[in-house]
Amino acid sequence: MLLGLLRDRGALLMAFVLPVIFFVIMAEIFTATSGANLDLTVVVLDEIKSDVSTRLVAALEKDDSITLRAAGDTDSEALRALVRSGSADIGLILRSDAEPLDEAGGFGPAPLLVVSDPSRGFVEPVLMGRLRRAYFSALPDVAMGNVVAELENQFLTLTDEQRDELAAGLSEMRADAEAGREVGWSFEDLIAHERVAGGETVNLVAYSAGAVAFLFLLFAAVHGAVSLLEESESGVLDRILAGPGGIGVLVDGKFLYVAVQGFVQVSVIFVIAWLFYSVDLPSRFFPWLIVTAAASLSAAGLAMLLVAACRTRRQAQTVANTVILIISAIGGSMVPRIFMPDLLKNLGWLTPNTWALEAYSGILWRGEGLGGVILPVALLLSSGLIGWYVARLLAERRVSRY
Repeated sequence: MLLGLLRDRGALLMAFVLPVIFFVIMAEIFTATSGANLDLTVVVLDEIKSDVSTRLVAALEKDDSITLRAAGDTDSEALRALVRSGSADIGLILRSDAEPLDEAGGFGPAPLLVVSDPSRGFVEPVLMGRLRRAYFSALPDVAMGNVVAELENQFLTLTDEQRDELAAGLSEMRADAEAGREVGWSFEDLIAHERVAGGETVNLVAYSAGAVAFLFLLFAAVHGAVSLLEESESGVLDRILAGPGGIGVLVDGKFLYVAVQGFVQVSVIFVIAWLFYSVDLPSRFFPWLIVTAAASLSAAGLAMLLVAACRTRRQAQTVANTVILIISAIGGSMVPRIFMPDLLKNLGWLTPNTWALEAYSGILWRGEGLGGVILPVALLLSSGLIGWYVARLLAERRVSRY
C-alpha cells in the first residue's frame, strides 16, 4: 500500500498537498475575521466639519482594525452606492441636518448615521464597538457634559460657580483624552441605522445559490468532460475518428452538452431559491439568464481544458478535483468573500467562481443591470471560449500523434 501511494502522484497530492492548501486558505480567512484582526473598510462623510466631529473622525483613524476612507466631496447617495456595491464594508455619515453631536441625543434625528448592507450583518456590531470606543476616548468632555446637561434639565439647577467648575473639569477630561486616558458612558441615542440593499435573508440565500450552483457546476462539467477520455480508453474514439466528423466535432459536441446541462442545473437551484426563499428571480430574469449562460460556458470550457490536458481518466479526475476545490475556496464558493482578507479577495479575481459570484451579486443584491456586471460576464464568456478552443487544439494534437 505504501509503494502504491508513493507511485501514485495523484493520491499523494490529494492526501498531503491539498489538505495543507485548504488549511492555509481557511486559516488566512478565519485569522483575518477574528477579533482585532478584522480589517473593515469604512467610508466616512463628515457633513458637520466641527471641532467635535473632526476629533471623532481622527479617533477612528487611529483604530488599526478599520481602514477609514474619507468620502471627501462625495454626497450621502454616493456613499450609499459605495456600500451597496461592496466598495466599502459600511458607511458612516456625520449629519449636519440632525441633532448636534455635542448634545445628549434622543430629542431629534441622530447625528451619526450608520449605513450598512444587511448581507454583511457582522460588520455593523464591529463598527458600533469601534465607534463607541472612539467617542469616549476622543470626546470625554462632550460625553460628560451631556450627562450633566441632562441632570440639570431633569433634576437640578447649577450655580454659576458650579458651571465654571464643570467647565474646568470637562477641559481636564479633554486633556486626559488627548493624552490617551479613557472615560466612558452610553451614547446609543446618537446613532441611527440604515440598510441599503434589501433583506438579509434574501441576500444571503442569493449568494448561497450562486456559490453552490457554480461549485457543483464545475464538478458536473468535469464529470461530463471525462467521457472524452473514457471513450479513448474503451476504443469508442477509434470508431469516431473513422467517421467524417473527427475529434473536433466530438469536442464541440461534448462542450455544448456540458454547457446546456450546467445551465439546467443552475436553473433548478435558482428556481428553488425563488419559490421557497423569496429570491426575486422574475424581475431580474434577463440579466440572470445572460449571467447563467456565461457561467455555464465558463465551467464547460474549463472542464474540457482540464480533461484534454490529461492522459488518463484517473489523472483527469485527480487534477480536476484539486483545481476545483482550490479555486472554489479562494473564489468564494465555500466561504463568503466578505469574510476574506484583501489578499484572498484579490486572488479570487483569478478564479471563475469570483466572476460568477460578482455577477450574481450585482444583479440579485445590488439591482444592477448587465452594464454593471459587464466585466465578470465578459471574463466568464472569454474563459469558456478560450478553454474550449485550447481543449480542441490539444485533442487534435493528441489524435495526430496517435
